[in-house]
Amino acid sequence: MKDLTPILKTLWKSKTGPFLLVIQIAVAFTILINVGHMAINKWHEINKPSGLDEAHLFTFTANLPVEPDSYQARLEQDFADILELASVESVNATNSVPLTSWGLGLALNRTESDESYISYAGVYSMSSNFVETLGLEVIMGRKFDDAEMRLSSDDYMIKSTTAMVTKALAEKISPEDWTQTVGKTIYINGRPYQIVGIVNELIATWPAWWGNKRSIIFPVLTLTNESKFMVRAHPGQLQQAMEEVHTLLMRQPGRIIDKYHPFSHTRETGYKPMISSLVILIAVTIGLMVVTMLGTFGQARFAILRRKRQIGIRRALGASKWQIVRYYILENMVITSFGILLGVICAILLNVKLMDFFDLLSVPGEYFLVGAAVILVAGQFAVIPPALSAANISPASATRSV
Repeated sequence: MKDLTPILKTLWKSKTGPFLLVIQIAVAFTILINVGHMAINKWHEINKPSGLDEAHLFTFTANLPVEPDSYQARLEQDFADILELASVESVNATNSVPLTSWGLGLALNRTESDESYISYAGVYSMSSNFVETLGLEVIMGRKFDDAEMRLSSDDYMIKSTTAMVTKALAEKISPEDWTQTVGKTIYINGRPYQIVGIVNELIATWPAWWGNKRSIIFPVLTLTNESKFMVRAHPGQLQQAMEEVHTLLMRQPGRIIDKYHPFSHTRETGYKPMISSLVILIAVTIGLMVVTMLGTFGQARFAILRRKRQIGIRRALGASKWQIVRYYILENMVITSFGILLGVICAILLNVKLMDFFDLLSVPGEYFLVGAAVILVAGQFAVIPPALSAANISPASATRSV
């Protein structure tokens, strides 16, 4: 470490270049930490479990080619016909399909007053067998009784008096102990609903919504001309079930089927904008690191050109090539360390602002350690080529060049 004092003196005498590099490293570190944190959070969001048996599900919309007073009979007949297929395990209809970005959300309250607000939740109203069809896990309470399940031409809010919620929503309803949520009454638009069961997970229809783990289910399906079907196939028979169901339904005159996809396609489509954002964040991070490395390389190269005579004299006095390389590596570590220290302060300040504007979580401490290591390693890779070039300067050529 005997080179440390000369390095600090040299940097102090020629402050402009090192200072600009320190600023560049600080900016790179600040962006790297916060963008990296956002990218990892987005990755977790994209891979968030939905609570559904995705591998065996497919969905589609289909019209009911009958008069409105025959909707219920036609839908029940469709259910019966589909369930006769050997490749199908279960089927139901729903007002919304998860991750499609189309659905209803409602505010939950503890009393009839809006001032007793609990949380906002994504809403599902489904026909019977929805637990079996979607593969949901009921972890507390019970699923709906057959007597509670209705197909209705009226709004489900009028007919239903019970509801089921996800665990994430139960934690909002009973923050002291979510297991006590079963049996409690919540209010929506002034009407009471009793919670009879809790499912572990059921993601809402909006992939980008930060609260999409909060869903509520009503046991009434509102009948319309177009129904959204969710079908669960037996293991290994998804493609066969899709073909058989499509052939079966198209036998009905006037039938129109749309958005006929396995749920894997629904997930991919729903998260496509977030995946694009993730790719952009990764590209920005990589580009930033490349620019920082180029800045380090340029600064080191410029320092070598300015100190060519000094290097030649050191070589004439017996300095080895390794000592020359070590000097520039250590100098780079000093500059990078100052940049990281300044970057830590800037990264914390930026994260506080992002938390205020975008409701993000604070950056964990380990991100700063990993970020510092990445910046240090990138700086070393950038400085090694110019350092090796400096080590190859001969005393004679350095003296003649002055």
